[in-house]
Amino acid sequence: MSTMTFILNNVDIFFCRAFFAFMAIIPSAEMLRAARALLGWNQRQLAAAAAVSRPTVHKLETRGATRGENARESGDNATLESVEAIVQAYEAQGIEFIEATSSTGSGVRWRTPAGRIGDDPAEEAVQRKL
Repeated sequence: MSTMTFILNNVDIFFCRAFFAFMAIIPSAEMLRAARALLGWNQRQLAAAAAVSRPTVHKLETRGATRGENARESGDNATLESVEAIVQAYEAQGIEFIEATSSTGSGVRWRTPAGRIGDDPAEEAVQRKL
């Protein structure tokens, strides 16, 4: 095996692991609503901050309520991309998603003791998401 092949294979493994590390925690609808409550945002404000539509926020926050479905099971790439955009918007505000352990449940919390680090989205952006 050449050195270049070895490097490329290891890069592929790194990116594959990084991708699945992100996918290991897909926030539940409850976690997404809890994070929004921490910020005191409505769905329009979250949609503006994440650059997704308000109906998308609603869909993700209520998914599984009737069919027992989650983002991973739906196989919808647009949904996965939307979840990623929403998580990034929350992380920009200082919110972190916590994975369940053997002794604690999953949840959301402020990343720093000081709490929120970002600003609300501009009113013009929120009005576009109506």
